[in-house]
Amino acid sequence: MTTYRMEAATLGHVEEEVARQKSVLSNLHNPYPSFISRLPTEILQDIFIHCARDYHYKHMCPTKSVPSWVNVSYVCRHWRNVALESPTLWSYLFIMSRRWTEVLLARSKQASLKIRVSLVPRKWLSCVGMVMKHVERIQELCLHLPASFVLPKLSSRAPRLQDLNITVEYPNSSVEWPSLLFDGDTPALRTLRLSSCPVPLRSFTLSALTVLHLVHIPARFRQNTEEFLAALSRMQDLQHLYICHALPSATGFLSSAVFKTFEKIDLPHLSRLRIRALLSTTVTLLSCINIPLKTQVRLECNSERNSSLDHYALLRSLLAQRYKDQAQSNPTILSLVIESTERDAIGLTFSPRQRDTTSMTYEAWDCDTPLYIELNRLMVDRDVIINDVCSSMSLSNVQTLSVHRPWFSPAFWRRILRQLQDVRYIMIFDGNMPDLSVLSLTDHTAHDSEDEDVHLGGLTPGDRGQSHILAPRLEELELEYLTFFPDNGSNLSGNAITRGCLFEALSSRRLEGSPGRLIMTRCDIPGTARFDMVAVWGGGCFAISERVHSPDVDSDWDSDWEVEEEEQEEGEEE
Repeated sequence: MTTYRMEAATLGHVEEEVARQKSVLSNLHNPYPSFISRLPTEILQDIFIHCARDYHYKHMCPTKSVPSWVNVSYVCRHWRNVALESPTLWSYLFIMSRRWTEVLLARSKQASLKIRVSLVPRKWLSCVGMVMKHVERIQELCLHLPASFVLPKLSSRAPRLQDLNITVEYPNSSVEWPSLLFDGDTPALRTLRLSSCPVPLRSFTLSALTVLHLVHIPARFRQNTEEFLAALSRMQDLQHLYICHALPSATGFLSSAVFKTFEKIDLPHLSRLRIRALLSTTVTLLSCINIPLKTQVRLECNSERNSSLDHYALLRSLLAQRYKDQAQSNPTILSLVIESTERDAIGLTFSPRQRDTTSMTYEAWDCDTPLYIELNRLMVDRDVIINDVCSSMSLSNVQTLSVHRPWFSPAFWRRILRQLQDVRYIMIFDGNMPDLSVLSLTDHTAHDSEDEDVHLGGLTPGDRGQSHILAPRLEELELEYLTFFPDNGSNLSGNAITRGCLFEALSSRRLEGSPGRLIMTRCDIPGTARFDMVAVWGGGCFAISERVHSPDVDSDWDSDWEVEEEEQEEGEEE
């Protein structure tokens, strides 16, 4: 009897546990059983469209297989019905075959089409032509085509077209493109990018344009300066303007009567301006447009055979008018980066960031740097041009000067440091150690000619004959990957000095407050290994406070220097 009661109790406990588990499972299923199957149709459509859009902007068709997002139409009957009843989903066209093209055009119904095509095989070019017959429905069109494929004259109307991007691969100057694509009937066009594409701007309605990219237009199809300016005058809403090797030389226009009386074009909404062109063309565009001070400007100027100092003088005048004469509205420039590139070009980065030692490129937009200039194929003295450009800027607040691959003469350093009276940190990187003897105690401007002072933005003639401390607030000098000439070696280049010369120049500086700091990292002397060093200087003293030796570096050189400095200090005290 007792055993029976125990079995009954155990059985009852099991039944209770089963009931409890069923209750838990029931609560998990209710009140939202099969949640994914109960999603509203609108949400499912949005999810499907998001997948298609994400794939569309990450991949340029053609692809080897059908895009993965198409599989949503094969999951179940409900999902297939939802997908087929969403024309927008099928408007993200992919071109693989004639059959798929016909299916997509049918399923998209009258939805606006988005097309991205890249170097389609010749057998699929007919599919591209099939899509182009629906040009009145196209909203976004991005074509990356071989030069052998020529677009036919498209429909006379493209009322929905907002974004047009055409790139021709290896353009052939002998291929004739239609002079007009849309007969100028593109009223909704907002973004226009043409790369190596010989299509004139008169093919489009430009009054609503916000982004214009013209890149590497073949020479025989480039519009002259007056034609381009006439088209630009209709783009009052323009926000981004990129001109890269797309216009011919404007030397003739600069010397014409039209230029002297030209009424400037207002582009009040422009936030980014990038010009990569001949010097005369760059100067012309800057002269003929009015843009906000907040506009970020990237310039890459290529000198021409007939480039003259007048062109550089005009560039300097334009920069001065924009950045110096209106300094009260200009973002404060705290860092100046000068870079000599491997292709004999000079890059100048004017940065509002403190201790910024990173050079930019003419196409970089990652920070609010107001101006970047790259000068190529300079046919005049590089030192003169750099000083000339820098003198046109408001550099009174610059605290960081960074120079990559230096070659500059002492005269250059004297002139540039006159403009940077507040500089506190100088970094020199990669190359031969330049002659910084100008960092000695005083700078006697009487040695400079009047022409240098006036033309290069130095001190005025009235200041000549006076002594000035160059970079009086300099606190830190950092040298990295620099080569010093040995003490007994000859300096054939005239642009580099020995360590002893540098130490003498620094130790003679009399600083108020704490001494300056010298950091040398991975520097070398021919015939020795690289060395690192940290030292302090100022007020007639020079002392090495820290040093990391390479295994084969002679350690006696610097200890001898310290002993010599100590003896000099003792003599001064006596």
